[in-house]
Amino acid sequence: MRKIMAIMSFNKSSKSIMSAINYFESDTDHTNTVRKFKPIAIFGDKNSIEKIENLARESGIENTHSSLAISFRDNEFSEFRNSDGSYNEEKLVVAMKEIVKDFRETWFAGLKNPDNFSDFWNIHTDKGNVELNCAFLKMELSTGKSFNPFPPGELNQDMRDCYVDLLNDKLGFDRVIRNPFSLAHNDLELKDIQNPSETAKRQKNFVKPKKDKIQNFLTSQVLDKKINSREELIRVLQKNGEVKFLDKENEKDKYNYISFIPTGSTKAMKLNGPMFKKDANFDELRNEHRTNQAIEKNDSLKQLSNEEKESKQEKLSKHIEIEKSCNEKLKNSGIKKIKKNSSRKYLPKSKKLATKKVTSSNEKVTQTKQSAENKNDSIKTIDKANDIKKLSENKSIKENLYKSSNQIKIKPAIQNKEDSQKNSTASISSFSAVAFNSSSALITVQINSILFSKLNLEMQIGQLSHFKESDIKKIFELKQKIAELQQQIETLKAKQEQSAESALIANAKKFKNSGGSKIGI
Repeated sequence: MRKIMAIMSFNKSSKSIMSAINYFESDTDHTNTVRKFKPIAIFGDKNSIEKIENLARESGIENTHSSLAISFRDNEFSEFRNSDGSYNEEKLVVAMKEIVKDFRETWFAGLKNPDNFSDFWNIHTDKGNVELNCAFLKMELSTGKSFNPFPPGELNQDMRDCYVDLLNDKLGFDRVIRNPFSLAHNDLELKDIQNPSETAKRQKNFVKPKKDKIQNFLTSQVLDKKINSREELIRVLQKNGEVKFLDKENEKDKYNYISFIPTGSTKAMKLNGPMFKKDANFDELRNEHRTNQAIEKNDSLKQLSNEEKESKQEKLSKHIEIEKSCNEKLKNSGIKKIKKNSSRKYLPKSKKLATKKVTSSNEKVTQTKQSAENKNDSIKTIDKANDIKKLSENKSIKENLYKSSNQIKIKPAIQNKEDSQKNSTASISSFSAVAFNSSSALITVQINSILFSKLNLEMQIGQLSHFKESDIKKIFELKQKIAELQQQIETLKAKQEQSAESALIANAKKFKNSGGSKIGI
């Protein structure tokens, strides 16, 4: 029985790796049709992958993941099929695990799972063939730094072609025959999308059919030797529409494709493929086409020759060595520093509203010069909590905290009636001042104590690897405790402001009742 090749295709990147994984695990396909056979799991814990992706985003990695599929056509692995069309899962998983092992050694050379990278694998068999699905995070876990085993460019594409050709040869499948005159299509042009948008409809109903016509027309022109260079290709296209960016053709790194507006259309389409590249050799493209025709007619040519196999294996081995060297350097480069989100607050909305109300009321009461000074004193008292990080490591924490609270100064009240009579200004009693400042000092001590506990937890996190899978659970537990402590601090600060407000209101009333014109503290 004839065996056809395996192919590797990359999926369009989604916002989150969980979108890809959820699709891989879904009981329905992209058309929302229920899969005849459910997906088969191989590797990967999606809960830990989701947490690692969150850490990747926190560390500044925006493009967090890639997903791909290795598809096997025409009933490969038929020896594992059951009478109802399903597959023997145990035998199929063993075979797929060997392919996953080979994939990891090729593209993640020098890295180990789960110490250095995190990936997810499963199998789809609902379309009458085997599809091996993969999604992986583009972050090296011991350092938290990004890496991409599949960077864009012709060199990497050549390596992918070598890998697929050698994989097919190893499995005994036919080689992949690539059309040298093919035009690249995007996902919207190729997929049968359910409930498509206007853009998707245009891609499917206009762009793809138009590209297919352009491909067929240009193929015949090249084979008839009417097109022998990029310049001639552009002139032929200009007779059938508009070619854009001709003034930028000399730019080295851009426009290695052709942007073309067909006659009757107002939007440009991207013509990308071997014959649209700046360095395209049309004689080589014609020779490749003739070779492919010969392979199609002769089954003995469908397998790689020894020379081809050696050449491709040599290329891929060099790629693996380079990839391994880069990954070893990455692992030894040190842990990436994460910028803390200092603006993040964990105070509940109800507490935030209460704090805002207290602040607003406080501003109304403190209209006089003296009440403004009181407000400044209370703010300074609260700010003392931030000095916890500057305390000496060799002294007792509690001793320093109480020492800090005792530094709050209270002016003595007027001590005798004679002084009171001589001075027409009313004064607030020492008892009121002491009561207010004692309450504030006590809260300050509580805040400082919580801050110290919070600092201890942050130090524990600093001693853990932020990206190692085994430490992730502990890190998240510590972060949760830190969030709870931060909430307690915000609550105490709100109480402190309320205490300050109460004291100010009481002082204002006494001042009004005494008929004095000045408040002295």
